[in-house]
Amino acid sequence: MAKRNIFAWLVGGLTGVALFAFLFLYLRGAFRPEPEYKITASPTIEDPRFPLSIVSLTNALPTYGRMTGFWDNVDDIYAARNAAIRSAQRSIRFETYFMTPGRRADEFAAALIERAQAGVEVQMLIDDFGTNSLPDEYWQRLRNAGVEVRFFRQFDWRAPLKYNSRTHRKLLIIDSQQVLIGGAGVSDDWDGDPDIGDTAPWLEFEVSYEGQVASLLEGNFFQNWAYTGGELNLGPDTIPAKPNEGAPLFVTNDTSTLSESTIRLLFQISFLGAKERVWIGSPYFIPEANTRQALIQAKQNGVDVRVLTMSSRNDKPIVRYAARENYEELLAAGIQICEYQPSMMHAKLALVDSSWVSTGSANFDPRSYFHNDELNISTQKPELIENVATFFEDAIAKSHCLTYAEWQQRPLTERVMGQLGLIAKPLL
Repeated sequence: MAKRNIFAWLVGGLTGVALFAFLFLYLRGAFRPEPEYKITASPTIEDPRFPLSIVSLTNALPTYGRMTGFWDNVDDIYAARNAAIRSAQRSIRFETYFMTPGRRADEFAAALIERAQAGVEVQMLIDDFGTNSLPDEYWQRLRNAGVEVRFFRQFDWRAPLKYNSRTHRKLLIIDSQQVLIGGAGVSDDWDGDPDIGDTAPWLEFEVSYEGQVASLLEGNFFQNWAYTGGELNLGPDTIPAKPNEGAPLFVTNDTSTLSESTIRLLFQISFLGAKERVWIGSPYFIPEANTRQALIQAKQNGVDVRVLTMSSRNDKPIVRYAARENYEELLAAGIQICEYQPSMMHAKLALVDSSWVSTGSANFDPRSYFHNDELNISTQKPELIENVATFFEDAIAKSHCLTYAEWQQRPLTERVMGQLGLIAKPLL
């Protein structure tokens, strides 16, 4: 009788969990069919209509700026961030998704505390979910030094489904003059995680800009700061007006709804404007049907289409399995999909021809398209295009590129996990 009761409780518990998961996915629109559309006669990158198409269709904000740094080594990325913080004289504003306990977080806190104690205004806008492994003592130490810490979208039982939408942006603004953006969190994971088989630091890069773009992104930071209840001090030193100096930049700041995504349109219009190459970097590569068709169309037009993504050395195996389920039509079309071998591949990029590049926090997946706050900067600046192209080529040389036959031979367990991952992709 006791065993029968335990079995009944177990079945009831599992049924309850399954029903809860189904209800959550249903309310999030996971079973709603995706609208299919086709973009025709898209302007090429060189066409004067292309920038206007980007601005009008993706809500991109046109601005100007000078690229002042490019780092493609994890040690250099963290050193650049800490050096930028130590240089601050007036203000530091930082927004991120992911932080974990360890040396990188401690060094970051020490740099912020030193500046706060020197009288610099320091504001941290931290995603509540992505930083939940850090203890309360960590945040209290920062607050005791004068750092303002606010958490983005804390759980609220009155709106529980909103907790699935996070800020995924990585943004560091110094004195309203300099901005650093990229994909790296503040975590020792980026040094390489032996638990997932890493033999090298994670693949990542970061870019810094100065000029008008820093003022624009400071305003973007304040949007989410206000959402968390923070005070907006818009004094004369904040969001300063600056001349149109440097290269034209386009900021796509995606705060998507369930049915529309400015980031998705940014990528699709860029791909369809290609004449020579479309090189993509995304660890979590689960593009929906419209984006896949845009890539296939580009390939059919004679464009060199390549995808750089994560291998079995990754932090989210279920996402990789789900991603691989969608490779069939891409591989059949001749699109090259290459998995970076030394470690977790975490960089995000879209390089089109020799005249357009988009970098930032956005992945090619439903979470970036429909659930997260993301931030990408796109430009035709030759220096950044050259740096990103070299970064991509070096990474491809250390990658394994799948064949269609190899994809067909993947294990049954991987196929099952992949299908389950696709069902739950709004949660991944």
